[in-house]
Parts: sequence; structure tokens; C-alpha cells
Amino acid sequence: MKRPRILVDADACPVRREVQRVAERSPTEVWYFANSTQDIPQGPSGHLIRVSDKRDAVDFAIVAQCREGDVVVTDDVGLAAMVLAKGARSLSSRGRRFRAEEIPSLLQERHRTRKIRLAGGRTAGPRQLTPADRRRFARALAQLLRENEPLLAQ
Repeated sequence: MKRPRILVDADACPVRREVQRVAERSPTEVWYFANSTQDIPQGPSGHLIRVSDKRDAVDFAIVAQCREGDVVVTDDVGLAAMVLAKGARSLSSRGRRFRAEEIPSLLQERHRTRKIRLAGGRTAGPRQLTPADRRRFARALAQLLRENEPLLAQ
């Protein structure tokens, strides 16, 4: 098995610094995916992949590149569903690990809130990321990378 990589949905990722710090402590490549309109600085151990600014172009580029064992950092439930189907793991910027069995209910909730917004209603957005959220994310990411270590020794 190839060494897992961290693939980051970087357009709106608030934890790029935390990703970089965790990656620097392990022999893990980081790939940042962003559309052409975003100004994403490239870290010392990362690759920056620019895609068109078309809707969902970043998501489709990540799905095309991810492989079994990779860790995808995203808050997009739809993207998480697609990469889980390919055998990758997915983690939100708050350190929540997406699991296949919860994806249907998360997608249903996303659809419900979108309908409310399209009808002119308002829904609560995500709360501001706290230092505790950032620490939780970094611990969860490091744990996901450690989970693959026994597989790599084989």
C-alpha cells in the first residue's frame, strides 16, 4: 500500500496551518486543491493543485486524485461521501471524522437547509472556529495518519 496523503479542499479551509504542522511531523505529502480565483499560499511540504473556477471543480479534482487510505480534509458532506466510496477517509475542519453510515442523514440535512434558504428563509451557519476546535482537528488528523502505520509496515 502506498503512503497516505492529505488532500485538502483548500478554498475555504480554516485549518491549513494545522494540516501543515501535522504533516511536518510525519512523512506525509499534502496536496492543496483550490480554484483559480483563490490565493492559497503553498506550504513547504505541500503541492498546490489549481483547478478552474467552475462549480465543484475542486471536489471533482480531489475525487479523481484520491486513493484508498488518503485523508481528505473538507467540510463538504458531498465530497466526503465521494471520497469515502473510494476508500479514503475524510475529516472536517473541526476534527469530525465522516463515516459512511452517517452520510445519508447529513446529506438529507444539507438538502433540507438548502430548501429553506432557496425559499428565502434563514438557517444558522457554522459557529466560529475556536482554538479548541483547531486542537481537536490536529489530534484527529494525527490519529488518522497513525492508523495507517501498521499497514505500511507490511
